Amino acid sequence: MKKIIQITQIILLVLFTTSCEDMLDVTPESSITSASMWESPNDAEGAMYGAFSQFRTAFGVNYLAWGDYRTGFYTDGYSLGSYYYNDLWTNLLDGDSYGTNWESLYRLINDCNLILKYTPDMDFTNENDKNFILGESYFMRAFAYYYIARIWGDAPILTSGFESDKAEDLFPSREPQDKVFDQVKEDISKAIELIPENYTVPQGTASIYTASMLQADIYLWLAKVKGDSNAIDIANNAVDYVLNSGDKLSDSYQDVFRNDDNQEILFQIVYAENEAENPYADDFLIPIANIEDESLINNPIPLGTTQWVIYKDSFKDFLWENESDTRAKVNVDVYEGYNSWINKFLGIWSNETRILDTDTRVYRYAEAILFKAEIENELGNTDQALAQLNKIAKRAYAVENYYSENYSKDELDELILNERLKEFASEGKAWFDLIRFGKVFERVETLNGRENETNILLWPVNDESLNSNENIKQTVGYD
Repeated sequence: MKKIIQITQIILLVLFTTSCEDMLDVTPESSITSASMWESPNDAEGAMYGAFSQFRTAFGVNYLAWGDYRTGFYTDGYSLGSYYYNDLWTNLLDGDSYGTNWESLYRLINDCNLILKYTPDMDFTNENDKNFILGESYFMRAFAYYYIARIWGDAPILTSGFESDKAEDLFPSREPQDKVFDQVKEDISKAIELIPENYTVPQGTASIYTASMLQADIYLWLAKVKGDSNAIDIANNAVDYVLNSGDKLSDSYQDVFRNDDNQEILFQIVYAENEAENPYADDFLIPIANIEDESLINNPIPLGTTQWVIYKDSFKDFLWENESDTRAKVNVDVYEGYNSWINKFLGIWSNETRILDTDTRVYRYAEAILFKAEIENELGNTDQALAQLNKIAKRAYAVENYYSENYSKDELDELILNERLKEFASEGKAWFDLIRFGKVFERVETLNGRENETNILLWPVNDESLNSNENIKQTVGYD
């Protein structure tokens, strides 16, 4: 049973976090009196759930836009309006392109800043409850800044929290990317320090193992993309901690996406009927207007309302290159004479309606295994890397030691990347994976030969942010 905090139950507690309209873009219209909002531990807990609500908003459709749609693996579906993402698919971005607005992330950061400002002075009956709220806030802020650093590079660093239009630094400037990463490292370290190890966390919030996955993710990026020689050991220790957590790989890949309580899921963004449904899932399914034979509706074609997005044939063929791969049909399915559809996020069919309540999988135990394979290969331990890779391959192909040759480091890196692309298709990983493995200019068609374009792997800042804050300058290369 999902432990979901209904939005209607917390709305009064989160008004203060959402009234600071466009804090990075325009002057807020009203001052906010905060004293009465922070009187008890219940207020802090409500604010934490309010921040997770904003987390869900910030990473709605953007989660795939930022993590997948620039890979060139996607194209138009049946529905008109698919051009919405064309700038991303073609890597011809400008300040009006989808996903260029960072406002929702800074709203989340502001929510966290206020929790971190007021909660330390509160008296809690159970100190673990207090530490959990603080740790979750550091986790969310680290997560947000990690995305900001990889997407925009240089960016404002805000840690104090805005509560009125008279706050200082309401119109900040961009700080160097390295400083943003310093903030990320500081925040994830504090999250791990504070989140209690043996603590029952509500679904949709971060456990100590979730925070360790984020730490492994961050430091693997710093090691391979930023060239930090000390980072790989930190990533290795973090992922080992997760691998020893007692969690395990699910026997069924399909069940990972049909059961939101699957044991493999380490962290997910929670959706529910009558609260908030998965905002990108309906982009994938075939509309009734395009199904000529009604007997095929939900048998086998899952019905949606607008299919904006499908895989390109080349990527669909890649996912299906081994017909024994149990992931293939879960990732993408097709019925003769119709478009294919991305098959992971089906939700449920109830009362002639598609309820898109499948949660967004952010971290899975499978990724801890593949992180370990990647780290061991980076350290030159190819045998250990191969052993980890074969754990994923065994579930996928039902074959022991599927990969058994003597591979070079580069060859094994390619295999690990390919397995990641199949394992985490449409899970917001591929774009960042291609960059981290150094294959983005090779594997993304629209980036072939564009290595010399300044900051082509970063994103422009949205025009609204530039127009509303003269201290924000456009990303170099997009100006």
